[in-house]
Amino acid sequence: MPETATDYLSDPLFDPRVRYELDVDDLMLLTVERAKALHAKGIVGSEAWCGGSRDDRFPDLVRTLGWLSAFDISLVATTGNQQLAGNALLSHGSPAQVAALRDEIDRMERVYAFAATEIGRGTNLMSIGTEVHYRHEDRALRITTPSDDAAKYWIGNSLFSATHAMVLARLVIDGADEGHHWFRVPLRPAEGALPFPGVRIRRADPKGGLPGNQTGMIHFDQYQLPSDALLSAWAHIDDSGAYVCEIPRRERYLRCLGTFSQERIFPVTGAACCLRRFAAITLRYSTYRESSGKTLLAFQHYRERLMPVVAEALALHHLTEHLIEEWTTRYPTEPITLHGRTLYGLTSGAKAHASWAANTALVVLRELCGGHGFHSYNEIVTARVDGEINTTFGGDNNVLCYESVRVAARTAPPEAASNTVPAVTEDGLRSCEQGIDLLEALAERLLRRWRESQRGALCRPHVHATCGAQLLRRWTAHSGGSVDDTVRRLYAVTCLLSLTDHLVAEGLLDGAGIRGLLNQRATLSDQCADLHAEVLALLDVPAALLEVPLAHPDYVHRTVTAARDTTQLSPNSR
Repeated sequence: MPETATDYLSDPLFDPRVRYELDVDDLMLLTVERAKALHAKGIVGSEAWCGGSRDDRFPDLVRTLGWLSAFDISLVATTGNQQLAGNALLSHGSPAQVAALRDEIDRMERVYAFAATEIGRGTNLMSIGTEVHYRHEDRALRITTPSDDAAKYWIGNSLFSATHAMVLARLVIDGADEGHHWFRVPLRPAEGALPFPGVRIRRADPKGGLPGNQTGMIHFDQYQLPSDALLSAWAHIDDSGAYVCEIPRRERYLRCLGTFSQERIFPVTGAACCLRRFAAITLRYSTYRESSGKTLLAFQHYRERLMPVVAEALALHHLTEHLIEEWTTRYPTEPITLHGRTLYGLTSGAKAHASWAANTALVVLRELCGGHGFHSYNEIVTARVDGEINTTFGGDNNVLCYESVRVAARTAPPEAASNTVPAVTEDGLRSCEQGIDLLEALAERLLRRWRESQRGALCRPHVHATCGAQLLRRWTAHSGGSVDDTVRRLYAVTCLLSLTDHLVAEGLLDGAGIRGLLNQRATLSDQCADLHAEVLALLDVPAALLEVPLAHPDYVHRTVTAARDTTQLSPNSR
């Protein structure tokens, strides 16, 4: 039996072309069946998250979800909702609740939804409107949606399949609002059944992408919950009807949000693996496709566009690995429920940086494959459309950049010494370490400007410079040899060029340095292109993800034979 996600991708259940043949509702149901298969074998599951009983498998889980994102982000969204529900249980459920429910969630024996976002509030979870009222006379909890803007929206798995949802709502006891809590809310008696009376689920479609991810809008109308619906690890209602909790109100909210920090790792690894997959496909195609008697890769302008994207893909891989190392090291000792913590800031910034970078790079790869890049069977345009949502999943990128800078401002020394960095000459960077020094100096100066002005426009370049420096340090410490070093230097140069305006404004780069970086990018792109076989090996994409027409020399034949013939042929035309 296959034991890894990439083994499973060769199974007929995961045939990628079915996506373009099924109607959207059937595709949603198929995605749930695929998710169940992965959960049943333990390939994915919330117990492998940090803090779970199998968290020694956390690094493998992160990498696995990356390759699943490269296959179909809808599948990761579906598994992600199940795992978020499981993490809510593990983080907020009492020992008895965890013992009773952990297997049905972790193995996806029941399908769960994760209901936090509301249509009128989005990322602003502090102001959610959904309420659960407790009435002691009949020991009853009732959940209600007081207005349309409090409807739970974009709730994955909820439309047809989820029998239960983990719902973030305010607990109100005798008129007193006790703040945010998690509740396990039954939605329907079985998969595919109508919702219970008091629960209304409507479509959140049509979406711009992710057709396989079933999303719904949920309203509750004084819907009575089971007495144990409140996840009660740190709060409960005693026999007298009194609310019991030793945690201050503000911290209850932060504790409820702890689950989201870990979730933000998955768009990072998804971005990395998507770029690795499609950079490899495009690089292979560029060695097969000819124009004017030469392969595409032989053209200078093509090399200078493609190879920096290849370097970006490997850079995001190292950003993922940096996150894995930080989480496995820090999680046991650093509580992530407090927003001022380093781990929270790092993950927030990395999620924004990676999702933005991937979206930009996929546009380039689609164009470099011409019209073939627009054919869905080659998956590039599909990933580009689906991956766009990652700038919103797990928190809006603009908000997360602000949060990342806010954490840095709290944790960095208030008057850090200004780094003195060697000037970049017309020869370019002398070393990758010089590039790291420049990025760190820029991040420090942008942080100082932000402290002085609170200007929102400084948040994104600060995150970009910080993530670039962090991943380059990790990459330098784990160099894979001379070819890897060449790709790493190409990324360092490209990263600095993307921040040219801020580097110049801060006195860290001048015209001669810019010319040097531009010339060096061209030279390094040529060197990487000449070593394309070795670069492909560094991308290390599973074979199952290279089974698209463009990744093979006979891509024309594969495209023709895959086409469905709808023309009725006459006997004479045969």
